[in-house]
Amino acid sequence: MVPIEQTLTVFSVDDSEIVYKSIKTLLLETKNILWAGHALSLHDACLQIDKKNPNVVILDIQLREESGFEFLKYLSKNHPAIVVIMFSNLSSMPYREKAMELGAKYFLDKSTEFEKIPEILTELINNMPPVHRFRLSI
Repeated sequence: MVPIEQTLTVFSVDDSEIVYKSIKTLLLETKNILWAGHALSLHDACLQIDKKNPNVVILDIQLREESGFEFLKYLSKNHPAIVVIMFSNLSSMPYREKAMELGAKYFLDKSTEFEKIPEILTELINNMPPVHRFRLSI
């Protein structure tokens, strides 16, 4: 028998199609990450996250006329086990502090810290409790 590798399911919420495609490409290339999907709006994000129940959500602060902070409050209340990575160009200290107060575990600047996403996800995988399931090796 072979141990099943730990995996994280990751979902992203951002209204930029360029950012969405970049995140998707990065996650599909990252070992032990399952891409759960993406939402361009908070309404769609609520519906998909309730169905897919990801381990991690990568969330922008500014979404057209919606607030990522409001969605962060929703996630903290309704899905407290989900790890939220705020990912925004609005990265000054007041935004970072507010995100952490509302329950984000990480905050990354889109323009300078994009490459840290796989590193954070790997850290999360490494800190997961061990899997007690096995699959048969044939």
